[in-house]
Amino acid sequence: MNFILHGSKHTVLASVFDSFQGREKEFNWLITDIEIVAHQEEKLIRDYPKMSHPIVWIAGEELSNLVKKYNPQFIWGVLSAFDKSINIDIHNLLVEPYANGNEGFWVPSPNIQHPQAKLEIVFWDFSLMLLLSNDINIDDKFRNYFKEARDLNGYNSEF
Repeated sequence: MNFILHGSKHTVLASVFDSFQGREKEFNWLITDIEIVAHQEEKLIRDYPKMSHPIVWIAGEELSNLVKKYNPQFIWGVLSAFDKSINIDIHNLLVEPYANGNEGFWVPSPNIQHPQAKLEIVFWDFSLMLLLSNDINIDDKFRNYFKEARDLNGYNSEF
């Protein structure tokens, strides 16, 4: 299912992961098109230089720990979740998910950008967050945690 949450408070990854109740650790994550609030980004990059790269591949446990430690807030970004059995070569990506300028989110039924990803978290211009998911369990957890979440497909059909 696809969801939309309006408001800059929803661009904090920690609350999104809180809604997953630890399930974020079950995936490997591809992070692309990332822009973090500046003062947070400096600390994060200083302590974890890998995050300075435009494309990051990271284990869910490691990402979860980083989120707990730094509590990053995103301006832009796409976090794509993959089964642990999948390994992505970030130097040879066939599909590079992106947020900024991507009109594909505003169609009747948006799709996860990378064909092997199970879900996609999108931060859009510090103003909203999208969750595109093929995981019913995470969908239910997300919907129960964020009562204000709207069905993105329904939202898009209004325009």
